[in-house]
Amino acid sequence: MKTKVFQMTSGESYSILLGEDGMPLPYHNLFVTLHYRNRSKASNTCYRVFEHLCFLEEICQFEKIDLIERCKTGAFLTKKELENIKKHSTLKVESFREMASRHKSPNVVVIKRKKVETARAKVVINPEGDISAHTAYNRLTVFAQFIGWLEGELFPSKGSSAEFELKKIRGSKFGTSDEAIDWGDWKSLEPVQVTRVLDVIRPDSSENPWKSEPIRYRNQLIVNMFFALGCRRGELLKIRVKTDNHQSDIRKRQEDGRFFVMIRSQTDYNDKRKHRPEGKTKGRFMPMDKRLVDMYENYLIYHRPNATGSEHIEYLFVTHNHKTQINAALSLAQVNKIFRDISGVVGFRVHPHAARHTWNDKFSQFADKRIAEGKTTEAKSESDRQKLMGWEEGSKSAKRYAKRHDDKRAMNMARDLQEEESTTINSIVGQYDEDF
Repeated sequence: MKTKVFQMTSGESYSILLGEDGMPLPYHNLFVTLHYRNRSKASNTCYRVFEHLCFLEEICQFEKIDLIERCKTGAFLTKKELENIKKHSTLKVESFREMASRHKSPNVVVIKRKKVETARAKVVINPEGDISAHTAYNRLTVFAQFIGWLEGELFPSKGSSAEFELKKIRGSKFGTSDEAIDWGDWKSLEPVQVTRVLDVIRPDSSENPWKSEPIRYRNQLIVNMFFALGCRRGELLKIRVKTDNHQSDIRKRQEDGRFFVMIRSQTDYNDKRKHRPEGKTKGRFMPMDKRLVDMYENYLIYHRPNATGSEHIEYLFVTHNHKTQINAALSLAQVNKIFRDISGVVGFRVHPHAARHTWNDKFSQFADKRIAEGKTTEAKSESDRQKLMGWEEGSKSAKRYAKRHDDKRAMNMARDLQEEESTTINSIVGQYDEDF
């Protein structure tokens, strides 16, 4: 099975799930069309759902479950089978395949009674899985919706139960049934880590992982824009340069000479990239300070033109491959590769969305400072966050970031209180003398 991405004649990017014979799988594709595409979900979201369904099919094959036939005959999945699906869903696809491969191995080893414990130790699988609770939750939600939909469509007289049962056992989106606590386990970077990343990607850094000078300047601009704007990958890769058809998305205001970037939410149906970058949130304007503008103009004027064919590409960030006759707009996968290269140098994981989390951490700290100085209020600062991140009013994402900052501040305060109290206790308790 594989997911194939294509573009319709209208320019819309979409995906389709193909079986082993190369033919589209009717039920899987109909489900995604009805429940995701027809509800205006982003093409990347539809692609991820197809990937989840592909993994569900692998799990069912391993468990010897013919999902379609079972639903047709009304022999719905048992609670035990659903629990097994849930258990496998907490593994990375690669981990699951390794486990499945070991179980299917034809080389059966005879286990001596005295070696039973040793043999047991080799087949233990982490019961908690090796992916985040958030990913497992989303994966199981798709599984539940698809199986429940199949039951209702193929054997409606019996009444669907799988969706309810799977959602009941999928666990919490944040890994605990209690109040979500993610203090110390967040995807943002600490200030010292941000400094380390920005230092490594300097074009003149001896640790810079890229040899080509244009690529060094391009990647420096990309990373700095992520940290300064807090935008998503799709939003960054949609930024356009000036062409005959439109203005540049990075512009200068005549009133004060300040630069800003227009982050667009509209879908570019003429974008020919296989996985077309898309905006997930509302369009908005973000300011650019002089440091960022200098990097932008340096890349745009002195380095981008060195990419053959760049004058025909409407997007700011392009490939710089001297081996090809024409380059192309940078892809989502290539941005991920940039951050993997950085991670290999700095020794800790860096990825594009971590910059968005980091931006929100910095915003929370800056907002606290301004509130303390009487320059704004908590309500206004959160309204500003929503606007700058492109979220709707009352967004759950905005509330999560604000709550996370409050939780961390409370935990730090409690820690400082304990340490101060411990210092006092250690200076008194056990320090007896005759006078005391």
